Amino acid sequence: MAGLIQGKIQGLIPFTQQLVRIPSLFGQEGEVAQAVFQHMQLLGFDQVWTDTLGNVIGIWQGQQPGKTVLFDAHMDTIGVAPRNSWQDDPFSGKIKADRMYGRGTSDMKGSLAAAIYGAASLDRAKLAGKIVISASVCEEIIEGIALKQVMEQVHPDFVIIGEPSDLTLVRGGRGRAEFALTTKGAPAHASTPSRGINAIHKMMRVIREVEALSLSDDPVLGSGVLALTDIISDPYPAQSVVPSGCRVTYERRLVSQDTRESVLTAFQEACQRADAAGTQVDLVDCEFKTYTDQVLRQPKWFPAWTMPEDHPLVRAAQAGLQSVGITPRLTAFQFCTNAAYSAGEAQIPTIGFGPSHENRCHVIDEYILLEELQRAALGYAAIMGEILR
Repeated sequence: MAGLIQGKIQGLIPFTQQLVRIPSLFGQEGEVAQAVFQHMQLLGFDQVWTDTLGNVIGIWQGQQPGKTVLFDAHMDTIGVAPRNSWQDDPFSGKIKADRMYGRGTSDMKGSLAAAIYGAASLDRAKLAGKIVISASVCEEIIEGIALKQVMEQVHPDFVIIGEPSDLTLVRGGRGRAEFALTTKGAPAHASTPSRGINAIHKMMRVIREVEALSLSDDPVLGSGVLALTDIISDPYPAQSVVPSGCRVTYERRLVSQDTRESVLTAFQEACQRADAAGTQVDLVDCEFKTYTDQVLRQPKWFPAWTMPEDHPLVRAAQAGLQSVGITPRLTAFQFCTNAAYSAGEAQIPTIGFGPSHENRCHVIDEYILLEELQRAALGYAAIMGEILR
């Protein structure tokens, strides 16, 4: 099987280069979406369309009725600053020795291209069901919201997330949330600070208590994570005035035991211990406009998820990968993905599998190994073929 599929993915590397050469910062995916649309048509997908959010969706239809397998990879990337620190143009797709460089090679245009070629390499006569490839938007900003619209159109039985996993088979992933904590004080002239209440001083006490919080531990996902990502006074800049307000933002990486209520309560209790009366704790909302001018809004709560080791989807994926010479370890995503919706909210059986490593994402001189890219295409074809066999 591996040899047969290998012969059908010869265009994989040039197509990946094509995608990497098109900048697609979140909210600016239109040109890369057009390239994906055209390439799916070129490869003979049975249906290809772009939905109202700008997701590109392609169907590879088996000749027998059966299940629907949805593969998802996002088209958007983060930026490249500082651009002058890159060895080469971050949108060159330049190949040096055994690897391709450029923004999006690992996160995650490589896996998108590999899945498209993996699906297109399969014999429709041997498939009972259909494969859906989703090239989704805005994952870097709002995980899952674009995939939700795709799922409402195609109603998958199973979902595969192609985020980098170092070719391991992923059966769970951490979630993500953002909370804002705001302290209130009383203004005074900076020459007589004792006449006011410095909101920053109150926040310093809050931060000490928050940083001492005990976080949940999960046998699959590991420990939860808490990161202080932003702090600002009100007014800012506070010129000759004791600030009457201070706001901090915490990013909380979630495990299965974490709920909105438990995380919110932990923050509130930390504020009480800090003797910071009136401190407000809020789950942050996100608003984002897609390249198709659709406005998306969602609270920044993206739940964790896990799949049992003996789940039929996990076992089918293992069997498929082993058939092409890949014997994967079972792992979990340490970062948040679109699976926060498919598995965490919609409860659709979901796995992850992808080329490259998370340490190569969001970094200067991002790259992907060409061998990993090709093995991922073989792996995707094998997983999809096994599920729909």
